[in-house]
Amino acid sequence: MFNVKRVAVYAAFLCICLATAAGAQNIPLFSEHFKAAEFSVRRDKVFEAIGTNAIAVIQGEPSPRGYTRFRQSNEFYYLTGIEVPHAYLVLDGASRRTTLYLPHRNEGRERGEGKMLSPEDRELIIRNSGVQAVYGSELLAEHLSRRGRRPETVAYTPFSPPEGVAESRDLGLRVQMDIASDPWDGGPARHVRFRKLLSERVPDLVIKDLSPILDQMRLIKSPAEMDLIRKATRLSGLALMESMRSTKPGMKEYELDAVAKYVFYRNGGQGDAYYSLIATAENAFFPHYHKGKG
Repeated sequence: MFNVKRVAVYAAFLCICLATAAGAQNIPLFSEHFKAAEFSVRRDKVFEAIGTNAIAVIQGEPSPRGYTRFRQSNEFYYLTGIEVPHAYLVLDGASRRTTLYLPHRNEGRERGEGKMLSPEDRELIIRNSGVQAVYGSELLAEHLSRRGRRPETVAYTPFSPPEGVAESRDLGLRVQMDIASDPWDGGPARHVRFRKLLSERVPDLVIKDLSPILDQMRLIKSPAEMDLIRKATRLSGLALMESMRSTKPGMKEYELDAVAKYVFYRNGGQGDAYYSLIATAENAFFPHYHKGKG
């Protein structure tokens, strides 16, 4: 006979054991792939590009929809390595000072999901990231207004859509246009709305596009970046070979996708750069078929 009470006790015990194990792990709060000095070098290049009468303002990604892991936008991560939802970054060209703005600590959420960096960790963040100051997000408008009082201050912010999880620039633009074309939606994209709010709340700022500066910087890869590209390429090859070895008549496309994903995650991958293109039979006629149901 199925004992619901016993199963519930076992499930609770398992959750406690898993929680204890997770609490004992040293989960990294800062990037393990790049040192703080590399992020500082990148920010120095932004300072040089924008000049002394300008600031750069970058908006991070929001909390994800659904039960998925948060992933910072490529642009924000490129300059900070900080992976916290609803973060903002200001680079002041005059002082060459970098300021990070984060939501305040949510102790209840941390008890359930683990520690998340907040302004209450400012000393830890400054020591490990190389930024000069950390504040709560609610102070961003005040600080921008003070900076905007200087005559003809330019504020650079990305005009192009941010690159999120499994997303490229062209896909971001397509999503933006799909929303704009929807007669029952038509709302502006988040990064467009942010630019509009900057102009409205700090009208003295002259808004310019930061995207070309970041794009030019990201064209040239550092040794650390090239090492990661090599590792990702190697993992892709290993996943393809394992999928080929595992292919048998009657298998589903999603089964081969699972084989590839196992190789990725087992060897340190954090997810797909884009969906797997696995097509069988007539599905192979579509170059970007990705439903994985055949």
